[in-house]
Amino acid sequence: MEGDEKIRRRGFTLIELLIVVTVIIILSSLAVVNFLQVRERAKRAAANSFIAQLETAINMYKIDTGCYPPDEKGSASLREALCPDPTDPIYSNPEWKGPYLEFKDKQVNNYGEILDPWHKGQDDRVHIYFYKADFDENPLTGPPFHNKSSYDIYSKGFDGKTGTDNTDGNEFADGNYCQNEIDNDGDGIVDELDPNGRGAANGYLEDDINNW
Repeated sequence: MEGDEKIRRRGFTLIELLIVVTVIIILSSLAVVNFLQVRERAKRAAANSFIAQLETAINMYKIDTGCYPPDEKGSASLREALCPDPTDPIYSNPEWKGPYLEFKDKQVNNYGEILDPWHKGQDDRVHIYFYKADFDENPLTGPPFHNKSSYDIYSKGFDGKTGTDNTDGNEFADGNYCQNEIDNDGDGIVDELDPNGRGAANGYLEDDINNW
């Protein structure tokens, strides 16, 4: 009888151990998911904050020069205009009050473009800020497509994708989405729903950060 009792006790102990291990695995999974969601929200907040800094700097540049920073090379042109090289002759212009925003080395890739919080190193040309400005003062033309009388700044977010055709600046297929402020597919990220139909496999395009 004593042997049977020991076996039963050993069996119960094994079952209890399995239950504990299962609970730990579940809690660990929840913690990882929560951590990833918190980290993603932090990056979104950082991107929004930086775009606000860029807007302030661009507006100051516009006041001093009468036009928006050039956009031939996207955010690379924007960076060069807001914070030129120390040898640039613009520093001798009394009307110019810059630099308007200084950039750290880790904020710029090897091509001079401004990196967003999701970047994967200095060679990354996907996770950057994209910039287009209005120069002809005609709101009927574009780009920019959203702030037609000023400028568009946006980041493609964590997936490096925006729109359905991967063409930067395409008005309807590249970031022109209503943000319904709801996490429709339950992944912890606020969705952007394509008003013209399903724009991605799950019907949503997520995480784009912009100034429109």
